[in-house]
Amino acid sequence: MDTKTQGKLDALYVEYARKLPDRIKQLNEQWCHIAGQWTQEAMQDFHRAIHGLCGSSGTYGYHELSVSARVLEVYLKKIVEDKKITDEEILKITELMDEMTKIFFISSQSRSHPVVANQIKSMKQNKLIYIFQKDKKYSSELKKNLGSMGYDSIVFEDVLFFSEAIKKTLPGLIIVDSDYLDKNEMTILQQLHQQDIPVTLFCISSHGDLQTRLKAIRAGSAAFFLKSNELYYLTKAVDQVCASSVSEALRVLIVDDSHSLAEYYSLILQAAGMEVCYITNPLDVLEALNDFRPGLLLLDIYMPDCSGLELAAVLRQESSYAGIPIVFLSTEDDRFKQLAALNLGGDDFLTKPVLPQHLVAAVRSRAKRASVLSSYMTKDSLTGLLNHTNVLQHLEIELSRASRFDSTLCFMMIDIDHFKLVNDTYGHVTGDHVLRKLSEVLLTSLRKTDLAGRYGGEEFAVILPNTTAEAAVELCARIRVQFSQCVFKTEDGQDFSVSFSAGIAAYPDFSDTKNLIKSADRALYQAKHEGRNREKIFRG
Repeated sequence: MDTKTQGKLDALYVEYARKLPDRIKQLNEQWCHIAGQWTQEAMQDFHRAIHGLCGSSGTYGYHELSVSARVLEVYLKKIVEDKKITDEEILKITELMDEMTKIFFISSQSRSHPVVANQIKSMKQNKLIYIFQKDKKYSSELKKNLGSMGYDSIVFEDVLFFSEAIKKTLPGLIIVDSDYLDKNEMTILQQLHQQDIPVTLFCISSHGDLQTRLKAIRAGSAAFFLKSNELYYLTKAVDQVCASSVSEALRVLIVDDSHSLAEYYSLILQAAGMEVCYITNPLDVLEALNDFRPGLLLLDIYMPDCSGLELAAVLRQESSYAGIPIVFLSTEDDRFKQLAALNLGGDDFLTKPVLPQHLVAAVRSRAKRASVLSSYMTKDSLTGLLNHTNVLQHLEIELSRASRFDSTLCFMMIDIDHFKLVNDTYGHVTGDHVLRKLSEVLLTSLRKTDLAGRYGGEEFAVILPNTTAEAAVELCARIRVQFSQCVFKTEDGQDFSVSFSAGIAAYPDFSDTKNLIKSADRALYQAKHEGRNREKIFRG
C-alpha cells in the first residue's frame, strides 16, 4: 500500500474518532425518545443505527464497543421481529445502552488505529511469462504462440537461473514441465504457493496419470495441460489468467449505507489493485451496475429502503446480473441467517469487522471462480470471444450507456472471405486455426473497453464504445491489413493467407440494436459485393 492510500485511511480513522462521541450521544437521545413513545418504525431505525455502529466501530479499532453494540443489536433484533415491546425490555435496552456508552468512554482513551500497509499484497502482474522445461521445439512453439498474444516469455532449463530470475522479477505466470517436479530444487514453487505470492503456476506434462497431477497440485499448480494437446488451449488459458490482470483490474461495486465504511473498503480494495465504485443508496444500484459494469458486488445486509437480501433477490431475477458474484458484509453471525442470505443469491458471507487481508482474499477468490464459470457460459469455446447471445446483451448495454451519456458507438460485422473454400480445400482443422487467429488479432488490436464476439460460423462482431464512424473505419482497416498478412500452413507445408470483409454502422445514426445490426450487415454485404477484402460503413 502506498503512503497516499495509507494517508487517506489515517484521515478516515481520525474523522471517525472525531464524530463518534456525537454519534453515541445521538443514539442515547434516539433511545430516550423511543422509550417514551415507541413505534415500530422508530425501533427499526434504531436497530439499523446500532447495526451500523457495530460494524463500523470494529472496523475502526473500537473492538470492545463493537462487541457491546453487537449484544444490543441481537437483543433489538428479537424485539423488532416480534413487533412489540414490554417495560422489562425497555429496562434491559436502557441497561445495554448505558453499558455500551461506558465502554465507549473507557476504550476511546487507549485506542490506536492499526496500520494496514503491510497487510495487503498487490496483484500487480505483467505480460512476462517464465517457461521452465527442456523440449526446445515445444518451448519455441509455445513462445511463438504467446508472442502472438502480446506476451514476452523466457525459457529456462536450469533451476539456478530460474531461481535467480524469480528473485529479481516476478512474472505474470510460470509454466513448468512436470519432469522438474521431482527435483529438490523446485521447492521454490512450493514456497511461492505457501507464501501467497501473487503468481500463477501452470504445469505441462507428457503424462496425465494421477501421480503426476498430484505432484503438480502439491507444487501449487492452478492448471494442468498435456503436451500432446493443441498449444492453442494452453495459450488461451494463459491469456484468461493474465489478460484481466494486465489490461483490466477487477471491478468491485460496494453498496453500504455507511459512507465511512464504504470508503474504507474502497481504499483497501484499491490498494490491492482493484477498481472500486461505492454507493450508499441501494436504490441506485441498477444505474451503478450499468455505468460501472462490476465484476463483483459487495453488499451490506441491513440498509434502509432496501435490504441487501432484497437487492440480491431482485438482481438474481435479471438475466443481465444473474452471474455477478455477490459477497455479503454484515455483523450478522447467526449461521442460519447467513445460509438464508446465500440461498437468496449470495456467493459468500463476511462478518464485520473483517480484516483487510481477509476482505481482499475473499473478493479475489470469489471473483476468480466466477470469472472461470462465466467464461464457460459467455465465451465461444473455439475462439474465446463472446458468444452470439452475449454479443447482443453487451450491445444493448452499450447502446443504453451511449444514449444516457450522449456519446458515440459503432458496431462492426466481420466475415472471413471464401471461408467455405478454406474448409473444403485445407480441412476444418485448418479452418479452425484461421478462426482462432482472427480472434487473436482482434483481442490484441482492440482497447480494453471494446468488445469482440463470434457472431456465428465465420462471422465476428465488434462493439466500439465512444468511437466515431471514421475512427471505426480506420481501426477496421488496420485490423484487416494485419490479418491478411498472417500466413497459414497446411498439413503438407503449403502457405496461404486469408482476408475478411467488414460492415460498420454507427449510433446515433441507428438508435436501436435491431437497426444497428441490420445496417452493419447491409454494409458487410456491400463490401463483399464490391470485391471483398474491404470495409464499408452504412449511411442509411
